[in-house]
Amino acid sequence: MDTPNMRYPNGRPYRSQSWKPLAAIAGVVVLAGLVLDTPSRVLEAREESVSRDLNFDDVAIMSAVKRGSESGTFRGGEATAVMGGIDIDLRQATMEGSEAVLDVSSVMGGVKVRVPASWTVVSKVNTIMGGFANNSRRPPQADRRLILKGSVVMGGLNVTN
Repeated sequence: MDTPNMRYPNGRPYRSQSWKPLAAIAGVVVLAGLVLDTPSRVLEAREESVSRDLNFDDVAIMSAVKRGSESGTFRGGEATAVMGGIDIDLRQATMEGSEAVLDVSSVMGGVKVRVPASWTVVSKVNTIMGGFANNSRRPPQADRRLILKGSVVMGGLNVTN
């Protein structure tokens, strides 16, 4: 495609840059494919739900998930947001044992977690060009701990009571 009319002022040939946004989109799709268990979950829209399960596994890709848990034996779960949002309300849940683990992955998305006032939140979250805020109040006794682990890339994770 080197034509005399397609040159920069310094004489170098002009090359189109229109492939760069397509490469970025392809990268996000590949990343989403690696994160998900099955391809049928891509772009799956979900509605609000209340669960009594021990664990949960929510995925939001360019969509939103709102989950509440009333489990009497909550153990933990996974939340993955890729250009989407997940809202998890654990205020009615009771933790089985003294510790539960919530694995959070967010790529250009957001995750909001609400915890009971009696739980202590321990963060083991890695952020890259993203944000993590623990706005939960620390209880007087730390006998119940929710451990947050995972990564936030160009997204956000917010924990409140």
